[in-house]
Amino acid sequence: MHSKITVSEMFRSYEQDYKVHMESVTYEVLKISKDRKDDTDKRFSKVCDELQQIEQCIKFMELEASTFPGSYKKELMETIKQYKRDMAKVKKDFKQFQLDQQEDSSRDRLFNDIQINKALLKQDDRLIRQTLEQEAAKKTGYLAEQQANQISINLHSQSIILDNSIRKTQQIREDLGESNDLVNIMKNRMRWFF
Repeated sequence: MHSKITVSEMFRSYEQDYKVHMESVTYEVLKISKDRKDDTDKRFSKVCDELQQIEQCIKFMELEASTFPGSYKKELMETIKQYKRDMAKVKKDFKQFQLDQQEDSSRDRLFNDIQINKALLKQDDRLIRQTLEQEAAKKTGYLAEQQANQISINLHSQSIILDNSIRKTQQIREDLGESNDLVNIMKNRMRWFF
């Protein structure tokens, strides 16, 4: 009887945080698209912070999901991929609003928007680095798992050989016992003749 595997509280917590931050980003991007007022810089900054939080939530969900077995892990990773796609769409919309804002603003505003774009590019670079690190860690884990499986197979094979040797030793002992009995019988018979 197999116990049902459930998503950990930790994963659910990160998932809930992701949804809260995503809702906030969506709201802020909507506000930026509707009213382009003087508080846009604050909104841009808030969206950048929220996007960072979203990326962190996704990273932690991936780490947590990696602890689950096979098919369940795959199911969670598919959910996380969808979250990444949703985040990428919001980021794309956000970048477009930034570009639109740059066209409508003064040089100072344009400078501020470029700074925000640089921050987003740094975030993208960091996300790429983190993804590469995670892929390297997954590869290392996979190799370690393969080695562990090979060791397990070798141990099982050696265990079978040892069991066979023990059985053969037992058979040899039984044969020796029978041989000793025959030798004793022959000695007793020889006494009759001599």
